[in-house]
Amino acid sequence: MFLDLSAIYTTAVNERYINYPLHLIQGVKPLTTAEERKYEWIDVMGDYSLVPVPEEALRTTTAIFFVFTGVLACIAALWGGAVLGLQYTLRDMVVVAIVGCLIQGVIGFLTAYMGAASRLSTYANMSWPYGRYGAFLWGLALAGITCGIGWFAVETWLFGIMMHDLVPDNPLMSVGVASIWGGLLMMTTAAIGIKGIAFLSYLTVPFWIVLASISFASGIMVGGGWEKVLTAQPAQPAPFGVGVAQVVGLYIAGATITADISRFAKSRVGAGLAWFVQVMVVEVFFLVGAGILVLAMGGARITEALLAVGVGLGAYLLAVLGQWTTNDNNLYSGALNFTLISPVSRRALVIILGVLGTAVAAYVGFVAGASFDPFISFLTLLGSFVPAVAGTLIADFYIYRGLYKKIPVTERYKLRIGDRIPEINLTGWISTAIGGVLGTWVITAGIPSLNSLLISLIVYSILAIVFDKAGVHLTIGKYEVREYGLAPKWAVRRVSEARKR
Repeated sequence: MFLDLSAIYTTAVNERYINYPLHLIQGVKPLTTAEERKYEWIDVMGDYSLVPVPEEALRTTTAIFFVFTGVLACIAALWGGAVLGLQYTLRDMVVVAIVGCLIQGVIGFLTAYMGAASRLSTYANMSWPYGRYGAFLWGLALAGITCGIGWFAVETWLFGIMMHDLVPDNPLMSVGVASIWGGLLMMTTAAIGIKGIAFLSYLTVPFWIVLASISFASGIMVGGGWEKVLTAQPAQPAPFGVGVAQVVGLYIAGATITADISRFAKSRVGAGLAWFVQVMVVEVFFLVGAGILVLAMGGARITEALLAVGVGLGAYLLAVLGQWTTNDNNLYSGALNFTLISPVSRRALVIILGVLGTAVAAYVGFVAGASFDPFISFLTLLGSFVPAVAGTLIADFYIYRGLYKKIPVTERYKLRIGDRIPEINLTGWISTAIGGVLGTWVITAGIPSLNSLLISLIVYSILAIVFDKAGVHLTIGKYEVREYGLAPKWAVRRVSEARKR
């Protein structure tokens, strides 16, 4: 998402980062037999995705910060900044980037704090405002489709553009064709496994920061110095709210699903700050730096600008490598989410979803070529609709269960064996639908992403409190939590059958 945005946020970006196997990059070891006897849950799905994270697996704030920061190491971050460079002057660009990142930072802080308090993944947390089935469906739509398949397709298309800019006269390097073979190769490495990919992604973070710093400084010098940058006018001016929505869209999926990483945090406040600091410092740096580079080079695409400023083929290929590892994680994340509702193996799902994502990227490549329009439209839609999900989560955890019910923070989303959770909670569905539709397509004033979040937050808070006072509950069915947590029945049956054999 940039999942990284997953991962989200499997290094969705997020973002993604969705159900990221944290022990592969941070040294979280599987529980020993003695520890397992103290742990009442049976982790059927792996990585504690549908059960609480045990004490032994918790990590420091610094470790969580570096995982969050690793999500930003992808070319989509630079493309997002490049879009700002086409639309705004330097002053306006800085303001747009800060405001957009501030919205991401606040949303991500609240959801990260929530995850550290519950020690549950985003999907598990969604079980309270949406119900168990609702959590699977909304989580699948948000992380599996939007962050997984959606971002895989976008990043594959961007890969095609980068290859075309590198070798423009080769038919195999046309945007559409390069999207096909690039997508298939990325799909293949994702199918092989995540361990090497995650490790490589983690190592690219410092290189990315060095690359960005050198590239931005070179762009200013080659483009005529600070004087030209300060007076440069954008090639495609856009309203303030549009830019903020695009910035929010670049990472909003990751901000919504921060719990997938923060559930491993020892400190609730530390988890929130880890997210907030990396957004307000690292992301703003990437966005403004890439925007300055494009502004200084007279509106060139970020890939053309990187080559034009003389940072070298090696740096350019490093950018491709960062994108490659990011997109592997996007696809892995999407497949991982689909395994929650499908008995098909993760590897088979990687191939199926990879082919679909590659087909979408190739279609966009052949039709749109190297146009910015699909990327801008994708970011705008994400930035306007996904916040409605975050608004519903925040309203349920902080307002309904916190301010209204006065439930202690660690008890609001506490999973216990024997508890009964609704299969479907219509309150969450209604508020998210209303917030998304009104904020995206009906209300034209203000910032769409903020409108969606606030509307869903207000609607959920009102409905939940009013119905609770009236003794009315818009829920369907009940699920009794057992030692398998929120694992689907087919997964539990598979484990039971394996034990019998």
